[in-house]
Amino acid sequence: MAQHEKTSIILNESFPSDQSKRKEIIDSLCHKIIKSPVPMAITPEELYLSLDEAITNAMEHGNRWDPRKTINVTVLAEDDEIHILITDQGKGFDTSEIEAQLNNRDILSNRGRGIYIINQFCRISWNKKGNQIDLHIKRRA
Repeated sequence: MAQHEKTSIILNESFPSDQSKRKEIIDSLCHKIIKSPVPMAITPEELYLSLDEAITNAMEHGNRWDPRKTINVTVLAEDDEIHILITDQGKGFDTSEIEAQLNNRDILSNRGRGIYIINQFCRISWNKKGNQIDLHIKRRA
């Protein structure tokens, strides 16, 4: 995120990694983001698919479906894009393997298929630890 841009917090919420509540959480987040005053250059369906993959990865791989652990979802709006930051309480992972698969378009790999799907609609980055994904979504003019 560039320093000269103004950043606004649209949403900041935490949720338990409860598999039985996953769809309800994604539905609620999608609704809140779509209703925000920040238009996105992706469709509601593309947003839902991206959130579904990213949140499921955080709950399943990061928090191991432990309902005592939470994921945090923060939505930030900048001048030209929206950032959806999804952070889990896991130990993280080395993202270089996934980044290489994205560059090689290796969708048949056992790992990273959900990330490949997200990457069709958003630019993706991770924090250094590998327990936070940042979905960069262009704003609609």
